[in-house]
Formats: sequence, structure tokens, C-alpha cells
Amino acid sequence: MRKQLWIMVGVPGSGKNYWIDTHKDSFNGSVKIVSRDEIRFSLVKEDEEYFSKEKEVYNNFIKEICEGLCKYDITIANATHLNAGARAKLFKQVSWYINSCDVEVNAMVIKRDLNTCLAQNNQRKGRELVPESAIRNMYSSLTIPAIEEGFDNIYINKGKINDKSHYEVIKKG
Repeated sequence: MRKQLWIMVGVPGSGKNYWIDTHKDSFNGSVKIVSRDEIRFSLVKEDEEYFSKEKEVYNNFIKEICEGLCKYDITIANATHLNAGARAKLFKQVSWYINSCDVEVNAMVIKRDLNTCLAQNNQRKGRELVPESAIRNMYSSLTIPAIEEGFDNIYINKGKINDKSHYEVIKKG
């Protein structure tokens, strides 16, 4: 079985964590979930500015993804990855592992309307609550990944129809 890297794509409040929580047990093989927010909250104290340790947060995020690609069958990179530039930065950092370990790279795009993202975000508490203005800005900058960025498969989760998740799937080749 080929190792897999799943790169989550979506604005805060779109349901990336929910998707991971409801699907992680359905994967075949060992799974490593790398959450940029969890890394951030482990490094940044309550009284510190949210982005005060961003370089360290990002470096740890990349380090944990690379470790996941070495030790697990499936690694899930959980962050927003909103545009091609952010995704290219990630690919640049992990490309050696992708190529040398023959990793299949998948994007899981969680696409929801802005009002749903805002409503779901409003259910968050403390530092997990993202300012509405930030979500609005992120929402306007979201671009759907393209195969040419380096993905083997792109899954666009469009929500549920009759209690079943509905996806648009774009495959390489």
C-alpha cells in the first residue's frame, strides 16, 4: 500500500476537524494527524499574541508531517492551506519525503458557504474562536487546489445529501 498525505483545505469553521474526526477510523493503516492549531496552542501561552511564535509553529508542523510520512501509512496535515502559495510552501518543505517514499498526495477541500463557517466558528471558545473579519478575508482568498500543484487526487467535500457526504473528485491523469 502506498503511503498517503492528506492536505486539508478550508477556512476556519468549515468543518476540517469534524471531517477528520468522523473519517480517521475509516482509513486503512496507521494514521498521524498533524494539527497546526494544536502545535500553536502547545507553544503560545494564553497571554501571548496568536502569531507570536509562527516560525516555530510552522517548523514543528513540517517536522511532524515529515515524521508522519516516515512512520505512518497516512498523514493528515490539518491547517487552512487556502491558496496555491501556501500549498506550494508546504510541498517545498516535504517534497523529499513525498518523492523518496512514493507518497500519494490528496487534498481534502471542505467547502461551505460563508454563513455556515461563521456560525460554526461562533461555537468555538477562547483562543479557538477566530475573528469574523479574519474568516471573511480567508474565505475570499480560498482557491480550490489544482492537480498541477502536485496532488494525485483532490476531493471537494460539498456537504451531505441524504446523510451521505457528497464529493467532487479530481484525479491526476
